[in-house]
Amino acid sequence: MLQLQKYTWLIDTIRKAGKISLEEISDRWERNKDLSDYKPLSRATFNRWKDAIFSQFGIIISCQRSGGYLYYIENPEDIDEDELKKWMLDSFAVSNLISENLSLKDRILVSKIPSARNHLATLLEAMRENHVVTITYCGFNKSNSHTFPIEPYCVKLF
Repeated sequence: MLQLQKYTWLIDTIRKAGKISLEEISDRWERNKDLSDYKPLSRATFNRWKDAIFSQFGIIISCQRSGGYLYYIENPEDIDEDELKKWMLDSFAVSNLISENLSLKDRILVSKIPSARNHLATLLEAMRENHVVTITYCGFNKSNSHTFPIEPYCVKLF
């Protein structure tokens, strides 16, 4: 998970900046004590991460050589047009942001989402295998529940 956090941190840093030098990336990285342990980001590490980001997400980090070797995301539309990829990257970016500000943990309020952890894998497997799933539903502030079969077609994460 930590490596994925580093990749999403890099993607988010470049996305926010638009174009940014390796020195600026390394400075921002070094200031992020929770991920970097105050160590600079070497060119070799940056290049490995850049390749891994392309391999895992299909995101191309390119370098504009004229004007000072500035890095940018060559295909931002791949992020903006792919709702699932955008949601994943945004979720990890929020996770990184919260991790960077753990000193404020008593002032950050979150809602519990137990159904995602408990039931999402089951529903995705049922969708993949075209299986019927039996669920029991009880409406908010209702005392009666209903059990019925469903054929999951899609899931909406929110």
